[in-house]
Amino acid sequence: MKLDAQTLPVGELGAEAVEQMLELMRQHYEGVSEARFNADLQAKQWVILLRDRGRLCGFSTQTTFDHALAGRRMKILFSGDTIIDKHCWGSFALPVAWGRLMLSLLARDPGTDLFWLLTSKGYKTYRFLPVFFRSFHPCCTGEPSAFERELLPSVATARFGDAFDAAAGVLRARPGAQRLREGVADLDARRLQDPHIAFFQQRNPGHAKGDELVCLARIHPDNLTDYIRRQL
Repeated sequence: MKLDAQTLPVGELGAEAVEQMLELMRQHYEGVSEARFNADLQAKQWVILLRDRGRLCGFSTQTTFDHALAGRRMKILFSGDTIIDKHCWGSFALPVAWGRLMLSLLARDPGTDLFWLLTSKGYKTYRFLPVFFRSFHPCCTGEPSAFERELLPSVATARFGDAFDAAAGVLRARPGAQRLREGVADLDARRLQDPHIAFFQQRNPGHAKGDELVCLARIHPDNLTDYIRRQL
């Protein structure tokens, strides 16, 4: 299936598109508040829209913010609400569109360190990390640098405050928090044969109630997988 992807500033979204995005969220998540959805959207800079013959079937919101640690300044790309209609799974349109946004940010300010902050309620979102990056944190296949191990809780605490459980590396769901609907991204024995998915389940056992595993990856050409370099 070939989906059309469009990346545009949030301020250019029309009311109809916002309504369609909210409806898509409610189809896949429980606990979706319109007020909270709109507040989250307005706090973002860009949105990636996916359409199938004009029908909205997926989106992802994005923003950047500055962070400093141990005298080192960097920029963080943070992905917010993200969903793809179940009938459109398997398309690579969203990863390619997100990857092009990532490369545009690198080109815009090549002297600045750039990291991706991702919070994962479900294994499908977490699974983007090993597709894109050679090294990321947390991961089952390697250890991050000492700096990146310190950077993740620093960024997460600055962004999420006391909702971030630093000991577990998880953003704890508050009462009434959004959570994936049953049947959207359920885990079974077959999926758990994937070591990355099994690791996600181990590190975020409360994902079904809305807990989110907080992840970080350095965005740099040297850290991209060969597959992604070919795609982009």
